Amino acid sequence: MKRFPTSLIFVMLILVLSCSAFAEMTLKAPYVKKAPKLDGKLDDEAWQIATQKGGKGEIAFFLNAAPIKKDKSDVFICWDDDYLYIAFKNYQKENTVVVNATTNGSDIWNTDDDNEIFLSTMYPGARPFLQAIISPEGVKTSSGFGSVDDWEVEALISKDFWVTEIAIPFDMLGFWPEVNDEWAINLTRRYANAKGTDEEWRTWSNLPVTTFLDPNVFSLLVFVK
Repeated sequence: MKRFPTSLIFVMLILVLSCSAFAEMTLKAPYVKKAPKLDGKLDDEAWQIATQKGGKGEIAFFLNAAPIKKDKSDVFICWDDDYLYIAFKNYQKENTVVVNATTNGSDIWNTDDDNEIFLSTMYPGARPFLQAIISPEGVKTSSGFGSVDDWEVEALISKDFWVTEIAIPFDMLGFWPEVNDEWAINLTRRYANAKGTDEEWRTWSNLPVTTFLDPNVFSLLVFVK
């Protein structure tokens, strides 16, 4: 009987476990009758519904798949007939938040803390996909669909966290979801104070690769009622 080296068996086990964890990453976006007010406060009924119906997650991993131990982010998602709504609550002391960009379309990912949305209108994901990037002060840039002026953002920096709320119109994407439709998504964060280290890039989806830009490994977004 042929025997496999113990090290090879260990590597294969890690790969299987990693793929299993990745496959389980799902957000369920519930339909809401009343849109959230974009004001950075997260006190709307829509976000409560998201929390109750599977539309809440946590940015809990670094890009190298290691777990984050502090300064995590909560994420929320829901939809109505016209928009997909996404919110981030990023835990971080106010005096450590990095904000430099002042103009929409800037290279925010190089200059600021940020939140990023990677969204494909099919699952598994494919190109083109939307990449939307938001600074803690609501400066934004995007690629893939429409223009930076087509989607809405509000942001608020508080003592112990900062919030971004985003409304993405379906007419910008050219796709209008129905209940049980499956899209692909990842929600991420840049932690500028850790620039150049493994702690700089943070992700909701426990990616099996070291890039945010591969739509084939975005996780599952299901539209629910």
